[in-house]
Amino acid sequence: MHSRNRKVNFWKESLAIQLELFQSTKKLNLSETYEAIPKEVSSDDSRIVWVSDGIAESVEKTFSLDGKSFVAEISPANFKNKKTKKFQSYFPHLREARIEYAIISMASKRLMQIESDKDNNKIFFLKTTYYQIQKELVQSINKQENKTLKPNDCPYNTSSIREALEVLKRTDISVRNESGEDVYIFNRIKDIYLEDKKVVIELWNMITKYISSWDWRASDADSLLASKSYYIIKLRALLNLKFRYACQGATYGPSLSFIIDKISFHENKEKRITLQKIVKLLNSMHEVSKVEVIKKYDGRKITDAILKIHPSDSFVTTMIENNKLTKRSQNTHIWSKWNLLIEPLRSDFITDWAFKNAHVQYKIQKWKLLFGQKNKLFNQ
Repeated sequence: MHSRNRKVNFWKESLAIQLELFQSTKKLNLSETYEAIPKEVSSDDSRIVWVSDGIAESVEKTFSLDGKSFVAEISPANFKNKKTKKFQSYFPHLREARIEYAIISMASKRLMQIESDKDNNKIFFLKTTYYQIQKELVQSINKQENKTLKPNDCPYNTSSIREALEVLKRTDISVRNESGEDVYIFNRIKDIYLEDKKVVIELWNMITKYISSWDWRASDADSLLASKSYYIIKLRALLNLKFRYACQGATYGPSLSFIIDKISFHENKEKRITLQKIVKLLNSMHEVSKVEVIKKYDGRKITDAILKIHPSDSFVTTMIENNKLTKRSQNTHIWSKWNLLIEPLRSDFITDWAFKNAHVQYKIQKWKLLFGQKNKLFNQ
């Protein structure tokens, strides 16, 4: 019994540390593994097969991760349309992507909690409101577009957010490897219910796994949440995850095929037209200053291209800050059983004085910690 209690206490202590690190960035923390899995399907996707009025079959999308090929089978959410009173299939797309990012962003701001069920399984959840989700989105739009919108001006009303959460909960995603074996089956939200006038959102284990395994990087929440195009939101997520060596003069050079795969761009079979459209999308983003194109040919036909993406000065600044936050979480010291020693950054404080004072205290605590560890080592 005592052994079991020690395991449970260690589990709780470990989770508390992981969650505090995740929430130390106060940013939208994204996982490269999770982002690699296709999870959305456009309503006009040619791969959708409608088996009856409003009811669709699953859609399969191929993707690659760490050089290996996989297939994601996306089974739509099926529930009754409130207007027509008929059952209908709903695939997640831009709305659901933005709202999921809003939830993850809120989770990083100390709104997420952890509990355990009767079997000691970890449950990560948020207690929030539809209004708070609208506010999260609108604040990002205001910052990106210099507007003064109110939460009620959110592009998604309460009914739309409720429906999007239902779609995230009911859409099943199965990931299979090259041999056709199921690797993972998940939903993006485990459960949604009302409690004390709050909306309780339980996150499913694909998200909780990347939180607890530190498989995430701090990203720019405002630009992602303010995105009005599905391709743009996916390109922004890609740049935030891949543009790690942020400095003046640095570039990111993915292939056209790689981008097509990552953002599910299948509007045209002709590479020449696809290349033009993707370069146009990239040049429309404030994160990009210019794109150089190195085309690859088979005879006179374009087969692929390398896109040398030059970041804007503002994006370099943003990524330097985000890289610092990610690195800080990786280099954090455990000060005591339940406390972390997290290095303060200037962005955490309003004034220089507050930052300098916090940094002095951090150095003192770090010295005490390291000195204590050294003493233990020599006294063994």
